[in-house]
Amino acid sequence: MTDETTTDFTLTIQELPAALEAILFAAGDPVSISRLEEITGVQQDVIHRTLTKMTADYENNPWGGLLVRRLENEYVMCTKPQMKAVFERMFQPKSRPPMSQATYETLAVIAYNQPVTRAQVEAVRGVSSDSIVTRLLDRGWITECGTLDAPGRPSIFETTQQFLMEFGIASVAEMPAMDLMMYGTIRDLEDSLETAAGMKDTRQLSMEHLSDGSFPPGNSAK
Repeated sequence: MTDETTTDFTLTIQELPAALEAILFAAGDPVSISRLEEITGVQQDVIHRTLTKMTADYENNPWGGLLVRRLENEYVMCTKPQMKAVFERMFQPKSRPPMSQATYETLAVIAYNQPVTRAQVEAVRGVSSDSIVTRLLDRGWITECGTLDAPGRPSIFETTQQFLMEFGIASVAEMPAMDLMMYGTIRDLEDSLETAAGMKDTRQLSMEHLSDGSFPPGNSAK
């Protein structure tokens, strides 16, 4: 039996922004452009154009606390970085140890060389990185994405959407290409992220924010 509510469903271009806003708010998590097309019945290029305009409108609205963000080929609704102080009061997070320079160095190696194994990370840094990789996994900035077809089947790692969200970039492709990963200081990594994001003072979170232990939970609108 045919579902009449599905076959009869149509959405006008005028209704599309409100529909996309409602979908992203209700989802909480990132939604792929193909899923948005499936739900709305509108072609992907039209959805992209609409979300691009919505992104600018949210960004430029001084009275709103929300943003629409692109993460690779997905979109998500999240809170503005300026709301950090509000969330600190709301959630009153317990103090946590600051992330070390070595931690950010390891994150940089993974971000610029992913997918990568622990051994490959250590080959760049020259020291053991086991505990730091574990810390990055716990933080949600990296994830295991498979195993290498080599003796011992070592795990390989890549950065996550959480990494993109917190450092204010839409895709790892936005980071400048580099032949070598030999950062002298953490400032080098931060400058590269700022350049890639094109938003020096408006990243979702800066490294100073993360390293001082003030980490707003979630960053979602829900």
